[in-house]
Amino acid sequence: MRFYDPYRLLSPEAHHWLEKEVIRAFEPSELGLRFVGRGGPGVIPATLYPELPDRWDVAPEAIGVAIGVHGEPRSIFLSLGAAERALGLPLARHRDTPLNAKRPKRRLHGSQTRRLGVALGRVLAHELVHTIAPECPHTTHGLMAERLSRRMLTAPGVGFDALATRHLRLAAAGMGAPETG
Repeated sequence: MRFYDPYRLLSPEAHHWLEKEVIRAFEPSELGLRFVGRGGPGVIPATLYPELPDRWDVAPEAIGVAIGVHGEPRSIFLSLGAAERALGLPLARHRDTPLNAKRPKRRLHGSQTRRLGVALGRVLAHELVHTIAPECPHTTHGLMAERLSRRMLTAPGVGFDALATRHLRLAAAGMGAPETG
């Protein structure tokens, strides 16, 4: 896993919580997920944008999207603005602000920084499952729910349910899970 923040949108603290949350979510799967400093074969890139581009046919409230799930290249894209709106946080930039505009100084409180990092980490974990185990369906509970509510993005201990964990373990073993309908 390689996380890119080309616009330097996240503070180091939020980035820390993002990585910590992704690793925590994947621990039960025994997949051995880790973050690396460089891309390369087998590395899945995830890029943070202020907003997801309109040209991608995703809902405006979508925080993340996996592209190229059933083939190469596989990439994940996250929206800082959608995450901030979902959490009710002050926005780092407004939707129509050009990317090359100077970013206004803003400082989130410690708990807000942690919530933002954890929420983005959970969305990243969700999208990683789509890339690692594309046959894993959305579930009604846990991080593979079709829509992650504010509570699911921030409540302690939210993780993958048994079905998603099974799919991840099969992916780690190099086997695809049978279709689950």
